[in-house]
Amino acid sequence: MAGRSGMSERRSELLLLLAVLLWSTTFAVMKESLRSISPALLVLIRFAIAAAVVYVLFRRRIAFTWLNLLKGLAIGVPEYLGFMLQVTGLTRTTASKSAFITGLSVVVAPVLSFIFLHEKRSWRIIVALMAAVAGLWIISFGFTLRVGGMGSGDFLTLLSALAFSVQVLMIHLFSDHESFYATTFFQLLAVAACSLAYAVATKQTLVVNPASWPSLLYLAIFTTVITLLLQNRFQHEVTVAQASIIYSLEPVFATLLAVLFIGEHIGPAVLVGGVLLFIASAVS
Repeated sequence: MAGRSGMSERRSELLLLLAVLLWSTTFAVMKESLRSISPALLVLIRFAIAAAVVYVLFRRRIAFTWLNLLKGLAIGVPEYLGFMLQVTGLTRTTASKSAFITGLSVVVAPVLSFIFLHEKRSWRIIVALMAAVAGLWIISFGFTLRVGGMGSGDFLTLLSALAFSVQVLMIHLFSDHESFYATTFFQLLAVAACSLAYAVATKQTLVVNPASWPSLLYLAIFTTVITLLLQNRFQHEVTVAQASIIYSLEPVFATLLAVLFIGEHIGPAVLVGGVLLFIASAVS
């Protein structure tokens, strides 16, 4: 029985890592997309398409109940805040730095889980968290204890990390094996609805540049539908701390992709920080 539980946990960790690999492509893709589309419209279209795809594919498994709606809202609202802050911050900072600062949720989510879920902390998790924090700090601010280099885009991205930490906690509380299709659908719908309300309230144009559609479809299907279904289905089979450390690998892959595809520079701080994050993942 213990062996089966261990295998299930390992499978969940590997599938969450697959979600991270897909998420890591979003920073470079969004950075390029934001040249021709506003942040609010990008989030709106991305999540509207994703909600439609989930409904078409899994409508027989989606129960329209108040409980499922509330679960979706509890997860979707902090996710909306996280994405809007992240995408807006991305217009004022680099793709690699945005990815690493977003990864700071690796610190906040376990703290929230310790307070609200009373999850225990082993020495391995504590060591892994310390290594992850050190890696993220070095990549974001270099080999210094000063944070003076943080710009407005970095600060908005830091706020997005806090929002994503709340989202991770909400998934742990409200998503389960039986209702994760419905939870994912209402979560996507909540993000799309919040984005539409913001776009209308701020009188933003809802016209999409044709050049943006390939990127939007990729973001909606591969980095939203697939990743959130994996997250909502498998995250609750590991602890919040384990999930957070797995998610912290996202900026490592994102930076490599930013270097390869949009020519961003990678320095020694990024290399050292990336190694520390991989160590954190291995130790956990």
